[in-house]
Amino acid sequence: MKSPGFFIPNEVTDWIRSVFAEVNQRTSEKLSRIPNVHETSLDMTIIEQLSRHAVPIRFPSDWLLRLDTHFLGGARYWGKWEIADIGILVIFRRRGVVERTKIALLQSKRLYPIEAEAPDEDQIVDYEVGFGRLLESEQEFKSAVRKRNFTFANESRYRVLEYQGKQYKAILEYVRNEGVPVHYLFHNPLTLPSEVTLPAEAHEGNKAATSCDIGGRVVGAEALDRKLESAKLKKFENPSFVQVIGTAGPVENGCWRLEHFVADLVVGCKEGYRGGTNPHEDSKLFRVFSNRTAPISAAISITIDSPGQ
Repeated sequence: MKSPGFFIPNEVTDWIRSVFAEVNQRTSEKLSRIPNVHETSLDMTIIEQLSRHAVPIRFPSDWLLRLDTHFLGGARYWGKWEIADIGILVIFRRRGVVERTKIALLQSKRLYPIEAEAPDEDQIVDYEVGFGRLLESEQEFKSAVRKRNFTFANESRYRVLEYQGKQYKAILEYVRNEGVPVHYLFHNPLTLPSEVTLPAEAHEGNKAATSCDIGGRVVGAEALDRKLESAKLKKFENPSFVQVIGTAGPVENGCWRLEHFVADLVVGCKEGYRGGTNPHEDSKLFRVFSNRTAPISAAISITIDSPGQ
């Protein structure tokens, strides 16, 4: 839902964009280096990277910005899925007084290497076993350390995203019934095509990361539905990188880099839901951010305070 803009100096927007560009780089680098990393770990990397900036910032223009994070996940989401993994709340203040808010909801999905035939994400048994899962059996250990190549390419698929599956349809239903947009955050490697061999060689050390040509991309749930319908996917089929993003080159409009989506579209009041100034008076704002059983597992707040009258 679009809403009238709230004037923000370029220095503030540029700072937000640079921070989320750094987050995008770090998260995409992690997927590039660890091709079998769990999706939840990538989400936690976003929160961790943002937490490094969780101090009030004052700009030369006397504008203030405060970025904060809150990770909610855990056993409450045992064996379940949620409408969104990450909620972003932007709070616009003038001399400390709240004037408006914006909400953006992100449902994360990671790209899998071609060699991955099925997703290997967190299972209920992992929580039941607890730390015991770190002490693998001999067979499990040998399997984990055998030499393997992993390849990311245009045909790689988002294997936890099922076209017209239960979660997929529930997200679209939530958007249409609640009027609160949900966007997919697609975790991708730094660049495509790319290949990594495991075990990694110790003498290679931590190589300098390449530029983030692809990285995390954001697509609206309804826009994605139109894309996949046009691609004629079958029910429960997992879409490929090409079907979702386009190509490894320039991407089409409506498939945004994470930093552009947050700094220019959400903060710029072009994407997301415009909330009220009091969560107790705005049921949609309250449901998402003020209730522990809300349909998200991590929250990010960006507070922007204007010194003007």
